[in-house]
Amino acid sequence: MTEPSHGQPEPLDALERQARSHYAAGRYQAAIELFDEVLTRLDVDLDPVHPRVLAIRNDLARACRYAGRFDRALSLYRQILNLLLVRSGPNHPDSLRFRSRIANTYYAAGRYPEAIWLFQDILTKRAAALGLDHPDTLRSRSSLANSYCAVGSYQRAIDLHEETLAARNRVLGPSHERTVASQTRLAEARQAAMAGEAGQTG
Repeated sequence: MTEPSHGQPEPLDALERQARSHYAAGRYQAAIELFDEVLTRLDVDLDPVHPRVLAIRNDLARACRYAGRFDRALSLYRQILNLLLVRSGPNHPDSLRFRSRIANTYYAAGRYPEAIWLFQDILTKRAAALGLDHPDTLRSRSSLANSYCAVGSYQRAIDLHEETLAARNRVLGPSHERTVASQTRLAEARQAAMAGEAGQTG
């Protein structure tokens, strides 16, 4: 890492800013190296569940995911989740949020069956705790639909996207960006289903 001319390590705040700058610019490997250094130095001084430690570990995991280093990202997300499970329990919104990030990493890595199982479990828990129309519940339903589409379960995907679109139209209105995203996802699922049927009969 870059150090000042007097040989002292750079302040952590400066390293964090550099890391986030690299991340924002898509220079994920450079961001990973800096986040790693910040995390190492923070772990010496702060409790593992300190908000700053958790935030840096999350930033590092996210950079790893976008860099395609899925195993490292999963390991980091699981570390955070395990800490949150002890502190807050399995159904706390923070715990469910990081379970969702694990599921998203499975999806990004092409591990769709694992993503489907986890998204379904998260959806069930969020629906029970937050209600069917809560933004987090709708996000989980959309993610589950995307995962079903990825494995060719098109009708399941279409049904879930239709439910999500109806709820977002009702709650957010037709012009909201998430409603528009649901319309796009539903159209893509229908097109994929039609292509799949054509392939079977062709």
